[in-house]
Amino acid sequence: MEKMNCAVLGATGVVGQNFLRLLQEHPYFELKSVCASDSRIGEKLGYVRELIPGGIPPVFAPLEFDPMRMDILKKKDIRVVFSALPADIAVNVEMEAAKRGMAVFSNAGAYRMDPQIPILIPEINADHLDLVKQQQKKYPGFIITNANCTTTGLALSLLPLAGFNIEELIVSSYQAISGSGYPGHSALDMLNNVIPYIKNEEPKMRQECLKIFGNIRENSIELKEWNVYAHCIRVPTEIGHLISVHVKLKESVEPQSVEALFRNFSAPAIVRDLPTAPSKPVLFTEDPLRPQPRLDLGAGTPERAKGMAVVVGRLNVENNIIRFVTLSNNLIRGAAGGSVLNAELAYREKRL
Repeated sequence: MEKMNCAVLGATGVVGQNFLRLLQEHPYFELKSVCASDSRIGEKLGYVRELIPGGIPPVFAPLEFDPMRMDILKKKDIRVVFSALPADIAVNVEMEAAKRGMAVFSNAGAYRMDPQIPILIPEINADHLDLVKQQQKKYPGFIITNANCTTTGLALSLLPLAGFNIEELIVSSYQAISGSGYPGHSALDMLNNVIPYIKNEEPKMRQECLKIFGNIRENSIELKEWNVYAHCIRVPTEIGHLISVHVKLKESVEPQSVEALFRNFSAPAIVRDLPTAPSKPVLFTEDPLRPQPRLDLGAGTPERAKGMAVVVGRLNVENNIIRFVTLSNNLIRGAAGGSVLNAELAYREKRL
């Protein structure tokens, strides 16, 4: 299949730069346009401050920033848009792109809870891709979002348990400072400190999790009926969201069977062999000192899927209670990598 021209909106930030890295030599998509604030128009991408290891891929450095105008993107035959925009800007720009016939894969939260726009995690709810048909009754393009970076790690870690009757989740997240974007919190905020509140994170985890695991009913999503209680805490690590998870089931389970589910879980067939899909999206460890951001941020194989797997450890099962700790890379699986994987699924399913 031919490569499709794509654009990255918000290319100067941490998530935008991870989009650039993941799109380098991508087998499905060809980067033809980058956009950011108006002050960047005409500036070369290579002049942007590097915020991630390796920085801007040299092959993209000569690209000049385009105005964030859909007529210009259409002239470049842009068919796929990756959005790393803030939600207040994304709400207009992403919809305009969809109305002009482009497929938008968004890391922003502007449309996550729209009943006809999926929060897509392909290993969990690939069937939610069908909602694009409802959008295309109104405009020729569509929008697909990924989840909040914390919700993504939680949802993936729950996937091996999806066959159980879950009644309640109690979670506490310990979230890296990169989750607040660049420049984020000041050193004076975070040095020798922990902040016990992150605005809007706790309701996002509840609402998004219930939508991700919900079922399509009459052209929208019927939310899962779980009780979800969350505390979201900012900690002084650079990358990586660690989550303590307490799962209450409606029935008792054997510890050995739960451990076997985590150990043996592999990618479902619908995502197998997608370029950015990890062969095992959930990895299990017996080491009582793991997962740790210092050791596990690059989880996932093959090479293009590094950072796309979550790591689960500290497993404890008693009667109908399952407890564990999980770690996800909030910039890759929880942000740019999640959107790229969504686009790969749409490409292979011939939705683009």
